[in-house]
Amino acid sequence: MSQITDRRVGCALLLLYHTPPAVGRAMDAHYYYPHKRETEQRSGAGPQLNIADPNGQIALLWTSIAIAVFTSLIQGLITTVVTISEESNLWTFRFRIARYEHIWWTAVSSLLTVSFALIVLSFLAGNSQDSLGVLALSTATTIGIVRYAIPAWRNRFYIENRWLAWTGPSRTAIRREFRDLCGDKAQWERLSRAYPERKVVAAPSDSWGLTLVPPPGLWEDPTAILGKFMDAPLDNFLAPGGDYPCVFDDGSMNNGGGSVSLLWGEAIGFRRRVSRAIAAMPKNLLSSRPTTINEYNGEGLCLALGILGRNKGLRPYLLVYDSSDKWKKERGIVRHDDKTSVSGALENGSSWAPRANKVMRSHYGHAIQDQYGGLPEAYRDAALELALILLDIGRKLLKIWLRQEMEQQDLNVNLWMSARRGMSSSKEVGGVSHPKAEDKQLDALYRASYASMIISINYLVLPKGGAAPVRPDLTCFALLYLAESAVQLDSSTGKWVQGPGAGKPAWWDHGWVKARLQSEQQSLKEGWQNPAAWLLGLKEFPIELDHRNHPDWPRVVYEATAKTG
Repeated sequence: MSQITDRRVGCALLLLYHTPPAVGRAMDAHYYYPHKRETEQRSGAGPQLNIADPNGQIALLWTSIAIAVFTSLIQGLITTVVTISEESNLWTFRFRIARYEHIWWTAVSSLLTVSFALIVLSFLAGNSQDSLGVLALSTATTIGIVRYAIPAWRNRFYIENRWLAWTGPSRTAIRREFRDLCGDKAQWERLSRAYPERKVVAAPSDSWGLTLVPPPGLWEDPTAILGKFMDAPLDNFLAPGGDYPCVFDDGSMNNGGGSVSLLWGEAIGFRRRVSRAIAAMPKNLLSSRPTTINEYNGEGLCLALGILGRNKGLRPYLLVYDSSDKWKKERGIVRHDDKTSVSGALENGSSWAPRANKVMRSHYGHAIQDQYGGLPEAYRDAALELALILLDIGRKLLKIWLRQEMEQQDLNVNLWMSARRGMSSSKEVGGVSHPKAEDKQLDALYRASYASMIISINYLVLPKGGAAPVRPDLTCFALLYLAESAVQLDSSTGKWVQGPGAGKPAWWDHGWVKARLQSEQQSLKEGWQNPAAWLLGLKEFPIELDHRNHPDWPRVVYEATAKTG
């Protein structure tokens, strides 16, 4: 990598400055030619430093050399560790130590500055033969400060956000029968200790690497832990409560067979580690200052691919994100204000408007196509929009968005709608009952999750009063649920016709729903309503879904004449 080459050049400059001939000449000037040195001091032009003791003059020189050599050796060691970690795919370790690069380069630059100051003092004291050393060390010091220290400080927010984007909680498919083993932190520690004779092998990218203090949390992957129970009885290891609070119910939880989606991370006792999706990443996007193959800024792509590697869920090919209007047109729906593209509306109304990096759409589009060409257009459109927004969003607000885990479908909403959280099918904390959502409603909640993610980051604002922002998952569920019943396919004619409309969910009148809608909508900048509705298949946003109108429920039906594609 170019950075490593630059570092080696800097080290070479340091070694050049204290090579034996230069040192020999300096010693000769002090010990073997005192009369010549005194003559040069009297006749030389420029500022001079009077140090009567020759030992003091030599001490300045050798202290400067010692500091420079020490810095060179340590920097060489760090460069070697970085190179080995990248070549060995130790990406958790590599991303972790990158968070301290700005501190490291500040220390290196400070040491070089001290060494440079000492060699200058030595030169002024009479070691005039060390001019080459002064030149070499001044060059190395300038490179350290200008080329590394200053950019590292400017880049530190990106490096921290990259860590969060790649090491946040992940969704992983597990066998349905294992859901009853899934519980809280104590439960996972219990599962980890079970069957110690069945060894678990970690992937290289999971390795935490060198550390003085071991980090908290389980180092194993949850699928590896559950794999120990593949042919073992489960009865003695079932999680207390029986409501699998870290598993999503996407509407197929109880349909038998297949897999379920586990959300795991620090919240249930696992150590942070880089997503294994990093194995499919091009190396040019993994550097501290990433670029595309055409040398464009690659930060947005790196962050987006880290997020998308963790939050797909079980059926990413069913996610709804209709920014091209293709799905609406197929169903005979023409949105209001169709002269403005959905992407244009997202750009112009964004919290980050005017979205200066929208000009990167075509360049990023090629990269997204290469990465996710096997997934539907809707998924690629969402991935592209996310990458572009990540180029424009304020880095401190992005950190808040990632810390709040807003890139993931909100598990709390899923738990509430599926009537779980340690309760029976109809009881909730506090003794207030609410019906469980239907499977098709839970399915819509999942399929609207990417549209919810894009709306949450594109229109992000911090709620008043210091409350944490939340994703508009419940609002987006309602939009998609309404859209799917607004028209229906007439099997006899092959045409889309007016649908029956979606009835109000049995749980919609609950007070929790009103409070959640208010939290969601107060986390968004004004103007988000219609773009959210368009992404999820509606002509416009139904005013009844405004939290101030709860518990009203809209009846949305459309006349449609399009034939099935």
